[in-house]
Amino acid sequence: MSDKQKIVRIFIGSPGGLKDERRAAHDVVNSVNRSHSDRWRLQFKLLGWEDAVPGYVRAQSKINDDLDKCDYFIGVLCDNWGSKTGPDYSSGFEEEYFRSKARIENGLMKDMAIYFKMVEVPPNMKPGEGLGKVLKFRQKCIDENKIFFKDFSDHQVFRDTIRDKLEEIGWRETEIFTVEDPQSSQPKDAPSIQDKSSDPPTSDSWLIDQGARDFLHGLMQRPPNWESTSAHEVARLRLIGTSVSRSGNDEFYVGNHDANLIFQKFRNAALSKQEVRALVDSGVVGFQYQNVPLWRWLARYEDEGGIWSRVEVLAAVGSESEQRYAIEILDLGSQSIPSLHEYFDQKRVLASWLSDATSSQVFDAALSFLGSNATDDDLPLIEEAAAQCSPQRRTKVEEAIVSILSRTNLDGALKRVVEKEVDKVGQKLADVLFSNSQSLATETVLSCLAAKSESIRLHAVQLLYARSEIALEAAETLLTDSNHEIRLLAAETLKKNGVKLDDDVAKQALCITKPSNSLIGLFAGRETDDTYYEIYRMNRLLELDFSTLRSRANSAGVFSERELSVLYSRFASKFSDEIRQNLRDRFKGYFDRKIDEERSAGTIVACQEPKIRNLENFMLKRFCNDALAALCGLAKVQDLDLVRDVIRDTEIDATKGILKYLARFGDWSDIERIRKLGDYPTGRRRGLLEFYQTKLPSQKAAAILTLGKGRVADLLALDLDNEIRISLAKKLPRKVFIDLRDEVLLRELDRKDDEYRVVFALRCVLALPKSRVTKLLDRYVDRAEHRFYNSVHWLDLGASLPIPHVRNVAERALARH
Repeated sequence: MSDKQKIVRIFIGSPGGLKDERRAAHDVVNSVNRSHSDRWRLQFKLLGWEDAVPGYVRAQSKINDDLDKCDYFIGVLCDNWGSKTGPDYSSGFEEEYFRSKARIENGLMKDMAIYFKMVEVPPNMKPGEGLGKVLKFRQKCIDENKIFFKDFSDHQVFRDTIRDKLEEIGWRETEIFTVEDPQSSQPKDAPSIQDKSSDPPTSDSWLIDQGARDFLHGLMQRPPNWESTSAHEVARLRLIGTSVSRSGNDEFYVGNHDANLIFQKFRNAALSKQEVRALVDSGVVGFQYQNVPLWRWLARYEDEGGIWSRVEVLAAVGSESEQRYAIEILDLGSQSIPSLHEYFDQKRVLASWLSDATSSQVFDAALSFLGSNATDDDLPLIEEAAAQCSPQRRTKVEEAIVSILSRTNLDGALKRVVEKEVDKVGQKLADVLFSNSQSLATETVLSCLAAKSESIRLHAVQLLYARSEIALEAAETLLTDSNHEIRLLAAETLKKNGVKLDDDVAKQALCITKPSNSLIGLFAGRETDDTYYEIYRMNRLLELDFSTLRSRANSAGVFSERELSVLYSRFASKFSDEIRQNLRDRFKGYFDRKIDEERSAGTIVACQEPKIRNLENFMLKRFCNDALAALCGLAKVQDLDLVRDVIRDTEIDATKGILKYLARFGDWSDIERIRKLGDYPTGRRRGLLEFYQTKLPSQKAAAILTLGKGRVADLLALDLDNEIRISLAKKLPRKVFIDLRDEVLLRELDRKDDEYRVVFALRCVLALPKSRVTKLLDRYVDRAEHRFYNSVHWLDLGASLPIPHVRNVAERALARH
């Protein structure tokens, strides 16, 4: 064995009765060592209870001594649980299992896997005590879903299974993926190679690469006091420590602060290849918050097999956190399913990602990756891997397959949703599937009425309603759908076809009754959301002609908000003077007149008036909201002062019509009015007398941008809500970023909102030339003031990666914010 090879110890724990499997495991270890030890620069050593040295202490204690030396634990069970070894454990296997589990949780062991040899239990027969314990333990593994386990039928199948696991461990442990210096550090006047005793060590023989050794040597020459050492040098010292990889102690990463210090002081320095690899690993593990530099180190890693090579390794065989975030990074980079040579190809990578033993975080990241990056050619491999999953996971994989199909075959994707009974399809994917309605055959859309996914059924019903293709029988069925928006469309279909619903039936079908979350609800029990029922009633008013609708509004009494709203919206030009008059006194005169009319008619008695007056403010707000929307729809510039006065005095909801009016006729002073529209305290109960306010941040940002055209620097300096500011950053034209001074850009990269900084940095990366992004990054990183790490992270993307990669990653990242 070469001096450079490390030992990876694996403990095999198994009760009696599995002699063939233990012998097979030893044979496979020897075979794998012969085939791969030179390539991996490691040797596997298998230990078990038969290897323990006899002694005078408890037998299991000697076995535990060997167990504690191991990096991995493999457990094998059949129908025997084993013998009791002490007061705390029912068998030696149980003690070994829990001891290994504790060592993994404390970072002293790397991983474990459990294998169950299948046993046939005749029907109506109770399994024996030993088998019963094994089956109970197997169910525990299934329920906890934390430990990799697998069934096998005989020792031949077990032989192949163990080989797969050893090769997976080998590729993860191998130093093939440890960055090495191919150039020898041997001096020119070194002795002849034949004189091996006097050969200086090559860079492959050193634990630490040459560049790191030079740094350490320089550090050791300093005076022996802390004042001679800077914070960034201490950070690099820690980096060198984390960059040294060895089985059993390579689970640590340089911290966020140190990683950014290193980037600040050493980003243009000649770091050793080990250090660059460690920085890539740190950037991957810290990718959740994008506050650790990554892209520059990926670019430095290019000569090791491509920019994404290290990320591919971590995505395939890394730890849970490494895999999760490496997959996300490959997703942003539009990369294909990774393959680590023929020994860990795409098939095995997929099997690992989708396995029931894989954590839900890695599994979900893999599904997102496949949905965005896999192609039709990958489908056979994905389906093969999915076939080994639990039914629950298999269904989720189907959504990824549908996403893949959606890029080339919308009809086929929708048919798959129905045929495979995919029960959950995200809103974004559903929108994509129905984005080109002209290309969807009515027959395919009709089949989607039977889809399990609510989002698919809703899109199908909306499209079929627009095409008048919902049959009466189907509408009657859809009236009981779990989705109330579908029920509303079904009710409208019935009405369109002459079927009149009794009001009680419509109310029962369209009102949502749900448990109350409020303290009052603890006593009241339930709340009713009548949104869809109210829309249905409004639609019936919209069908009335002018005279009938006006008569309804006049006879509606004090609470005529619904009828008056429809009358004003449909016939605004006929009632323009009345609308203006009512808005001038904020409907106070209208409300008083209605009370006088009802009092004279005897509809209101004296004892009722105080209760109605208690609701006056609420009703006046609703009247003003609807009337102002109707007035803005007339688009008359002479109404601008009245619109401003109403917004100033009344809590007005943000509507597209009001925002469009202010953007067209307003000026800089109206930006504050726009900002406050619908911006009232949240958390209100939605019920009979209160409604959620609408903020419309994207539409507000568009209106504000129109009013602030020509003075964007002033616009960005305004006190805006984060949602509006983010929408604004997304809408700013590319030329604006080019024209803004660096001082303004740097100011925006210092905003306190994390999401805004990410969006703004990504827009800078997409809009500015690489040279200017680099200059901006250098100014931001090198200044003395505080800096935000995620701004550094994304600016570095534009400064470090080749332009095609930059655009691809930035556009995808921006779409996800």
